[in-house]
Amino acid sequence: MESSAEAMKTGAVTREFDLAAADYDRMVGANPGYHDHLDTSARRLGAGLGGDGAGLRVVDLGCGTGASTAA
Repeated sequence: MESSAEAMKTGAVTREFDLAAADYDRMVGANPGYHDHLDTSARRLGAGLGGDGAGLRVVDLGCGTGASTAA
């Protein structure tokens, strides 16, 4: 029996994402301020957490290719 992590790596959704990922990255790259805006948003989120966010976890669902997760 597949684990849930293994199941998420297969199937129609995964195949479609793999097909679109390069276009997604090109679109992100066409916005020169994209990463700066992500960094600003991440700092604002952190400022609102109090206690510098120590011990907290953030789950980024539907994170695309991960650019927003890195911020």
